[in-house]
Amino acid sequence: MSMGSHEMTPILSSPDEAGEIVSSGIGPAILALIASLANLLWTWHAKSQSAAADRVQKIETRLDQVEDKQLTVEERLKHLPTKDDISQIALSLERVLGTVGRQESEIASMGRVVNRIDDYLREKA
Repeated sequence: MSMGSHEMTPILSSPDEAGEIVSSGIGPAILALIASLANLLWTWHAKSQSAAADRVQKIETRLDQVEDKQLTVEERLKHLPTKDDISQIALSLERVLGTVGRQESEIASMGRVVNRIDDYLREKA
């Protein structure tokens, strides 16, 4: 071969040489490598699916808890007084306070009368 010529030589010169490569252990090693890579990819995929399923389950559990709390709050709110109820209570309280105020003035007036009677009886005695 001369330096100026660029001849391509085949990698495998004969079919017998290809058989030698497979029988020499390179072929099974390549197959084992491919199987190992496939197993690695499958394991990675399965783990990511499992992790996603776990996250979804946790989110669903928390959502159920929030819904339960919401239902509890709604039930409690049903039993609370409304704005109209509070207004009626305020009006009733004003009436009661007005009545108590009138009773205080009447009691004070009665107290003065009792004191005058007491003074009168003490002066006579």
